[in-house]
Amino acid sequence: MEASSSAVPSGEEEGKIIELIVFNLGEEEFGADIDQVREIITVEKITSIPDSPNFIKGVTNVRGEIAVVIDLATRFSLPRKSEVENKHIVITEQEKNLFGLMVDQVTEVQRIPEKVIKATPKLVSRIDRIYISGVLTLENRLIILLDLAKVLLEQELAGLAGLAKRTHAVEEEKVSEVEDERGHYEENPDR
Repeated sequence: MEASSSAVPSGEEEGKIIELIVFNLGEEEFGADIDQVREIITVEKITSIPDSPNFIKGVTNVRGEIAVVIDLATRFSLPRKSEVENKHIVITEQEKNLFGLMVDQVTEVQRIPEKVIKATPKLVSRIDRIYISGVLTLENRLIILLDLAKVLLEQELAGLAGLAKRTHAVEEEKVSEVEDERGHYEENPDR
């Protein structure tokens, strides 16, 4: 990771400076206010949680505390580069809960003037605008700024988890119906 302040034109009044971590998810670059980040760790052992939604990868031990690990690319239904493995987990604490956000790679820390952050344009990303706090252009790069507190709102995660469980239940019901039909056919082969 490298620290940079390339967004600050020389000789201009800077105003309030914000530090961001910048990370990759598939083909896109994202950023988050460093004040929302407790630490960044490399991906290590993650223990799966049975019957959890597909975006929850499990839990991991972070210095004696348990963090729920969420795959952000899966959470936002972003396409993945097939050759890229998740390298980093961004640890954040929200409402006294510890979360680990799996990202492809944390690439840098940027110090930027707050005034260079622009409002989120419509259709800037496949991610719902509620989770985006703004966008930033650095050289020829577009960086989407996430509000980690909103990404991890309990009702949002619960809603997604409920949707995933309902989808899973419907799939199981369909399998069960097919199995029932097969069993009925085997009992009555004359049908």
